[in-house]
Amino acid sequence: MKNYLVLILLMCASACSNGGSVESDAYRQKMVENMKAASLWLIEEGVSTFSMKGKEGLHRKLVDQWGVQLWVDPWVETSRYHARFGIKARGIHYEILNLYRQEISGDLYEFWVVKVSGKDWSGESYRSEFFLTKTDGVCGHREIIKSSDQFSDSYQIEGEKFELPVDDLEFLYDLQAWLFPQNYSGSELKNKKVVMDDDGHMELIDNPK
Repeated sequence: MKNYLVLILLMCASACSNGGSVESDAYRQKMVENMKAASLWLIEEGVSTFSMKGKEGLHRKLVDQWGVQLWVDPWVETSRYHARFGIKARGIHYEILNLYRQEISGDLYEFWVVKVSGKDWSGESYRSEFFLTKTDGVCGHREIIKSSDQFSDSYQIEGEKFELPVDDLEFLYDLQAWLFPQNYSGSELKNKKVVMDDDGHMELIDNPK
C-alpha cells in the first residue's frame, strides 16, 4: 500500500511539473474565449477608444482584461480601411476589419469581418465571422446588430438594402474567401481568388480546388 501511494504522488508531481493536461486544456480554452471577447470589444469600442486614448489605450485594455496583445498598429479611417485591428495570444491571431459603411436613416451601418487563424495546439482553427454594426458617429460606440459565420452579400435594414461591393477587387482581396470556404458555403466567392502583383495591381482568378 505504501509503495502504491508513493507511485501516485510521483505521478501527480510529474503531471504538475509538465503543466498537467487538465490545467493546460483549461488555460487553452480560457485564451480562446478571451480572444473572442477582446475581438467583440474592439468591434464595439475599439474605434472610440483609439480616438480618445490612442494605441496605448487599446493596449492597456487588451492586456489588462484579457491578456491579449496587438500584433499590428491599429488603422482607423485610413484610405484602405474604416478600421483594422490585429490581436494575438498563445498561438491565435485575429484580424478584425471594418470594410464597408452605408448611411441609412441618419445612422451608419458597417460590415466587419474577423479572420481567425491558430497553431495546431492553440484550440483555434482557420475561420471567419461576419458582423453588421450600427453607430451614430464615425468615432462612436458600435452596436452589433447581426453576426454570422456565413457570408451574406446584402442585408435588409429599415426597408433599405445594405449591399456589399462584391465586384470590388480590393474588398474581395481583404475578405480572402478562398482561404475560408466553409464560411462562404452559399456564395461563389469561395471559388474566386484575388492576387496582387508587386505594383499593387489586382486580378480575379478562378480558385483552384
